[in-house]
Amino acid sequence: MRLKDAGSAGVNGDWNPSGGHAQIYSGHESFACRYGWLPKLYEAVQQDEGLFSSDERSILALGLGKNMVKALRFWGQTFGLLHVERGSARNTEFARRLLDGESGIDPYLENPGSLWRLHWIVTAHAGLGAWVATFLELQDTQITRNRLIDVVRSRATAARGSVTNRTATAHVDILLQTYDWSRFDAATPGEDATGCPFQELQLVETSTVNGQMHVSVKRGTKPQLDVGAFAFALNDYWQGTALGSRSISLRSLLIGQRSPGVVFRLDEGSLFACLEQLCEISGLEMRSDGAGGMDIVGDSQVNKRLEEVAWLRN
Repeated sequence: MRLKDAGSAGVNGDWNPSGGHAQIYSGHESFACRYGWLPKLYEAVQQDEGLFSSDERSILALGLGKNMVKALRFWGQTFGLLHVERGSARNTEFARRLLDGESGIDPYLENPGSLWRLHWIVTAHAGLGAWVATFLELQDTQITRNRLIDVVRSRATAARGSVTNRTATAHVDILLQTYDWSRFDAATPGEDATGCPFQELQLVETSTVNGQMHVSVKRGTKPQLDVGAFAFALNDYWQGTALGSRSISLRSLLIGQRSPGVVFRLDEGSLFACLEQLCEISGLEMRSDGAGGMDIVGDSQVNKRLEEVAWLRN
């Protein structure tokens, strides 16, 4: 499945060059995506494609307040799960393969690998300003919250025009609510939790030093990044940047713009480990490029093989 079928806010046809540009700073109504929201949205759309034709209809179907409904619609589109046109909603092919009660691999989003797939789409394709700044462009492993807000405002000015400090602050705070591992409460997982499932990925952690909030986004091993989620990202990146090629360089996968290494914040060792695991079950090989580097090499069916691994049931 190419991500042109995903229907996310940042996906337009094939690999979209604008996906890595910081273009979107609002729409979430200051609500992070909560436990249970995305499966609930999928089921509601399956039952009623006219769900968003009126506020009353969507509020009744989803059991949420007006602003939360707007937020859920935003996240559904941003994560590539929902397509809405003229009030008519439909679940995307990606949503069906992930969340369908009969054919989906994870209808209740219980598998961290599903969250990694969603993180890949929102970061590589959706063009959310705070995501672009934090995961795609930030070189340091730690930054103060205030400095991150300044960076996000700067990216907005460069990409689409200035945003207010209030808008940038709210946007950064949504990213932190979404990912901050220090806020995760293991005692209240599942539908009853008010937190966000993406905190479980341990991508971001905050701390307070001398009265200032610091944001850590470290590179390294991601224990919950499974081979299926990695294959999903690699296949998308390969088709988007090297379609038709039977090889892709390790360097590209590590530091290329919107590459798996960058989006998942992997270092060379952890990327190599992911590739080793993938090669064992996919038929891919790692070979020297003759110039001190490494290439990942497949056959003419490389993308088909990656697709199969990407959607294996655990």
